[in-house]
Amino acid sequence: MKLASRVISRSAFLSGAWVQDSPLYGAERRGAPVVASVRIAEEPIVERGTIGEPDALLVLDASLFGQAEAAVLEGVGPEAVLLLNAAEPADSLQRRFALPGRVLGADLSSLALEILGSATPSAPAAAFAVRALAIASWEALEAALRQELTEVGIEGPRLEQNVVCARRAFDQAPVVGFPPQRARASAASRPMVVPRLPAREAAPSILAPGNTERRSTAGWRVFRPEIDLARCTRCALCFALCPEGAIRLAADATPWIDSVHCKGCLVCVHECPTGAIVAVREAGA
Repeated sequence: MKLASRVISRSAFLSGAWVQDSPLYGAERRGAPVVASVRIAEEPIVERGTIGEPDALLVLDASLFGQAEAAVLEGVGPEAVLLLNAAEPADSLQRRFALPGRVLGADLSSLALEILGSATPSAPAAAFAVRALAIASWEALEAALRQELTEVGIEGPRLEQNVVCARRAFDQAPVVGFPPQRARASAASRPMVVPRLPAREAAPSILAPGNTERRSTAGWRVFRPEIDLARCTRCALCFALCPEGAIRLAADATPWIDSVHCKGCLVCVHECPTGAIVAVREAGA
């Protein structure tokens, strides 16, 4: 999501707009949700901070709509454009989650799997958003994509694959543009208020009991690991290397996967010495 936001903002910048983009991290671990904000304007941007009322929302994991604590739709009004990465049709998702605004969808994860061989939809997601919102031409997007991907070390054939993937997403996106601009108070006329919260609310308490067991992260997966016990040697390497402790051992050292807390990082799949653990695509992911 961070990379997608950078590509979107640079595309707009190369097209002559003023831009500002800023990612916001929660738990910095593989699979954890990340949000990034992009402001695009025809004049200098003096406002800072998160965007309270977005004109458009790009969501790479539609399962987040089912998690109230994620607050994905906070501030999203009836005029907003929602761009979703999902295998499920957009109108079906809109009905199921009562999504406001105009909803457009594309199975960007499958597109990334087809061309890149991995479910990393940064490039196609950025391209889909740039085209749908009429932010920039393909030429500006391609230049932005090449610069941003090169800066994070993606070069050579891998870079070209991302460009091809982005072009496919760009070409399939319907062009709707941004919704009509709403009347907003000038940022210069609004005082910047930094909330001061009590320590008990501003930071987690080290004295509070753990609550990880009550938090399901199953919806974060694109693939889930499955164990072929006939090939498993009970070496316990998967148990030792699982970063979330989502692989448990039975009394006879047979491993089993806690599917409620497995985020689908697939470390176990890559590290299993006998290939007994395989990745299976989640339905609808």
